[in-house]
Amino acid sequence: MTDQKVLHDGWDEYRSKRIYRAKKKIGFWRSIGFGVFSSYSQAMQGMVVTWLLFFYTTFCGLSAVEGASIFAIGRVVDAFTTLLAGNISDKFYKLKFGRRFGRRHFFLLLAAPAALIAIIQWVPNMNYIYYLATYLITNMMLSFLEIPYDTLSNEMTKDYNERTKLSTSRMVFAGAFAPLIQWVIAQMFKMWPKTSPVPYMTAQAIFSVGAFVLILVTYFSTWEHFVTKEEAAVEESHSNGQKRSVWVLLKSAVKSYVSTFKIKAYRIHLLIFGASYLAASVWGTVFAYYIVDVIGLSSATAAYLSMFSLVSIPITIIAGWAITKITPRALYMYAYVPIIGACAATAFVAFNRPAHIIVWLSVICFFYNIGQYILWFIPWNVFPFIPDIDTVVTGENRSGVFASVMMFIMQTSIALGTIVVGLMLDASGFVKSSSGSVGEPESAKLMIVGIISIVVGLLIVIALIGAMKFKVTRKTSKVVNAEIKRLRDGGKMADVDPQTEATLNDLTEINYHDIKVWQNN
Repeated sequence: MTDQKVLHDGWDEYRSKRIYRAKKKIGFWRSIGFGVFSSYSQAMQGMVVTWLLFFYTTFCGLSAVEGASIFAIGRVVDAFTTLLAGNISDKFYKLKFGRRFGRRHFFLLLAAPAALIAIIQWVPNMNYIYYLATYLITNMMLSFLEIPYDTLSNEMTKDYNERTKLSTSRMVFAGAFAPLIQWVIAQMFKMWPKTSPVPYMTAQAIFSVGAFVLILVTYFSTWEHFVTKEEAAVEESHSNGQKRSVWVLLKSAVKSYVSTFKIKAYRIHLLIFGASYLAASVWGTVFAYYIVDVIGLSSATAAYLSMFSLVSIPITIIAGWAITKITPRALYMYAYVPIIGACAATAFVAFNRPAHIIVWLSVICFFYNIGQYILWFIPWNVFPFIPDIDTVVTGENRSGVFASVMMFIMQTSIALGTIVVGLMLDASGFVKSSSGSVGEPESAKLMIVGIISIVVGLLIVIALIGAMKFKVTRKTSKVVNAEIKRLRDGGKMADVDPQTEATLNDLTEINYHDIKVWQNN
């Protein structure tokens, strides 16, 4: 008996590589291996939302507007990075190099050393150009290298419950890393005086080294879909086999990017996701100012109060169970009340200064974090099912393009939150510093209270409006995947089940019989 020869054609010879070998079941340890990659985004952004603008205005001599402008410029540059990242990852299989190392896993591997780059953001007393350049580098690497990871749950399994396990693990670890970051930086604040910038860089170095190791765990714990020659041929037919210039490819990428908004369910999803992340960014950016400049407590206290994000661990686990029992739309509703209540309570505490103020602040942070982590969990749990809806319309798996759009919305929301806070603070007469906190005028304090209570509350109301219209559920996801299978097996569009047609029309807002890709089945 002779061994079957492997065809060394630069294609099928890579099919059996570890990164393409799917396991039969996604269990507890596999989910953990997937989820710990959250350390990457936390290492790159975990300190940014709460502390970077504060660091700029307190230890770098930048005004709030100057600091905010760094985030604004970063968004413009990152728009192109995010736009290209998903398309490059989706098409990376076309290169022999990409087939060998994986169109997703190659970028996962790069993320490990990239996590160390975040340390350079926290050098004090440099000039504006230095802070702009370091923010751009860190942010671009985050977007470019995390997007391929966002596609993995879509490629590793089509099962609703297994995808929920992966998403739950991801959000549990993201939630666990958040309070850990605040605890570590609180310890740093205790070791150095409040006029010292050293705690920031020291804490960042700890997070980046830890992320370096955990990213490798994800790399060896996950797999991706191997693009076959047949699938590549279908993709090639869509581009008519033409070799295109960089400019044409860029225009094509923009077209793909914009085309995702044709899917009604995705538009609503992005409204909820964007409003939620923007609210969280505004809250996170202004929270340190609220504690230090309005309430009059220390930066260490702000860090300790931020550790109430520990509730994310049980809340995410509960949400992971609940979303298999009720619809995402219903679960969203459980997030809004505690957040709106927390927003109102911040104003009450600021104006009335009740006794036991630390207890009041602790309760506010506890309930805010309950709502916030439900809002963060649901979009990432729902996301893997949305490219499936698009597959009905296009016949392709464009999960990388959809992940690009979602990452762009997330990064834009984080930066926009900082920009909004910076502009509003400067407009209120906020005083900048390079040697620690200074006393702020009453106008600045009043603005801080208005931002954390009214602005955040209004954004949550916008998310609520979107959630009321959201229709993606476990049931509709089964309908979508069953129809994709039927069509791929050669089923005719004319034979579609009427209920399936109605469901797809509702999710896409595209008439089923206007879809072209399957009409020659």
